[in-house]
Amino acid sequence: MSALEFRGVSKCFGSFFANRDLSFSVEPGTIHGLIGENGAGKSTAMKALFGIYPIDGGTILIQGKPVRNKSPVQAMRLGIGMVHQHFMLAGPETVLDNIILGHEPGFLRLDRERALEELKKISETYGLHFQKWHARVDELSVGEQQRVEILKLLYQRSAILILDEPTAVLTPQEVTELFENLKRLKAEGKTIILISHKLKEVLTHTDSVTVLRRGECVGTRVTAETNEDELAQMMVGRPVSFTYEGERKVFAKADESRAVLRVERLTIEGVSEPLRKVGFDLRPAEILGVAGVQGNGQTTLLRFLSNPSRYRSADGEYRFAGANRMGSNPLALRRAGMALVPEDRLSEGLLLEQDLVENYLLGQHEDPRFVRNGMIDRSKLRPRVEAAIRDFDIRPPYTNIWASRLSGGNQQKLVIARALDSNPNTLLIAHPTRGVDVGAIERIHEAIMKERNAGKSILLFSSELDELMDLSDRILVFYNGAVAAEFSRREFDPWAIGRVMGGGAK
Repeated sequence: MSALEFRGVSKCFGSFFANRDLSFSVEPGTIHGLIGENGAGKSTAMKALFGIYPIDGGTILIQGKPVRNKSPVQAMRLGIGMVHQHFMLAGPETVLDNIILGHEPGFLRLDRERALEELKKISETYGLHFQKWHARVDELSVGEQQRVEILKLLYQRSAILILDEPTAVLTPQEVTELFENLKRLKAEGKTIILISHKLKEVLTHTDSVTVLRRGECVGTRVTAETNEDELAQMMVGRPVSFTYEGERKVFAKADESRAVLRVERLTIEGVSEPLRKVGFDLRPAEILGVAGVQGNGQTTLLRFLSNPSRYRSADGEYRFAGANRMGSNPLALRRAGMALVPEDRLSEGLLLEQDLVENYLLGQHEDPRFVRNGMIDRSKLRPRVEAAIRDFDIRPPYTNIWASRLSGGNQQKLVIARALDSNPNTLLIAHPTRGVDVGAIERIHEAIMKERNAGKSILLFSSELDELMDLSDRILVFYNGAVAAEFSRREFDPWAIGRVMGGGAK
């Protein structure tokens, strides 16, 4: 008997079918992958299972019995738990209180001691070793917050665990640790549904995989009997290239004195990721990649370069577009020709409760294309948004929906389209394909390379070493807040770069 089965399940938002006639099953005690393009309906299907959305047709069965979850509370009572792509935790509250929320022990008095003892047993049983029970959630790393989410499901005695893009914001070490924990949970008899865009992870860590495309089920495969090419074609409906195969223009070697952006002896203390005497230059018509295990200074560097005014105690030099930029604000940098794809699209790149037109206006409110007599002319802006929706295949393809209604990958495509549309001469791009499907990755890589071939300068931050080696002309490796090594394109080697990322010598 299947642990979970969808029979002809459909879900509509107005006239838009997010899911149409989905039928697939998940066997108990397995890890089941759920993959598809951005906007294919993966998260919608799982939110319907978890009781967030009511279904409009079909049947969901748990252990062979039809269920119709009308709320997450009802789903949790049936043993279903979900870790959302963007964690549902109360930042100012403690880990302990976040976990027991809604399942508080004690009748007239909240018995935290009893809950803590039970949690300690659970963490030891499942190998999820944890000590920071009384720490505030917003003081934890992303990997620690994810562990809290999983502990919460186990405390609620969930038998079916849904994980939506669980590795999108984790370091390589945290990813390894996560899958070791999932393997233990599977051995304990838990059923795990893994929503992911990373085909290598799906092929390595799942037992079976279901592919969705445009809200419909394309098919289910035993993981051991399929491969990356087949799954990608099922997702997108055409063959997909996993590396950039287009033109890479060869430019005459740029005179280093013509650097578009230059940093010298940059030192920033008193932050979680300090920088120590960082120096490099970004030249015309090149992509300079920035590699390193998360936490080694890359985030501080990106935030400083895009907004030096927030770092009053920074020491060193920062020149961009021929001028000293120490203390400059983001508006001054945009006027000088810089555009940013931020590290965190939700907190730094989008207005979630505004439509796509308002979101496209961010950072472009002085653009003469959209301003007339000092007033914003949205009639000029809307065609640009519609063009971005077509060019980047943003789904659903409507300008009037809130950004919060887009999947994470479609939000990312909107942010990148906006940055490129401003026609900058220099781009700071962080994690351009985080949470993005294979077809969109191909499109985004082509767009980035088109900018480089047009003579633009790009500083590319990514946790995906394959992506950096595929696109970059040079790579800087950060370790312990400093540039540990620089690799030219002819020197690219994953083992050599990985060694420096871990603290070894070049």
